[in-house]
Amino acid sequence: MDLSGKRIILGLTGGIACYKSAELLRRMQDQGATVDVVMTEAATRFITPATLQALSGRPVWVDAWDERMDNRMAHINLTRGADAVLVAPASTDFLARTAHGLADDLLTTLCVARGAVPLLVAPAMNHEMWTH
Repeated sequence: MDLSGKRIILGLTGGIACYKSAELLRRMQDQGATVDVVMTEAATRFITPATLQALSGRPVWVDAWDERMDNRMAHINLTRGADAVLVAPASTDFLARTAHGLADDLLTTLCVARGAVPLLVAPAMNHEMWTH
């Protein structure tokens, strides 16, 4: 797949599958994409923002009120000009909150406020969680 010139927001939620996101990030970059990473607090317990920043060469976003964003509106600004939001891994908690329109962290708020930007999710949970 040619992702040349595409800008992808890669969202990570809490789960052991976060370690695979580093490889996913690299593969998207190898295909020509610019990747901005947004993580939930839970995701930072499985892989560090520093790792993803080193791989992407771009700032990693965790806090909705991050002072690096002049207007404190990362949930709006990050999706401007983005071609897609890909949440991988998408935890059960994230899927439930997003399905119900709950926006209580940067990633869920960004997903709810993204406008026409496509949202892609890759659920990652054990079989028992998935069946419920």
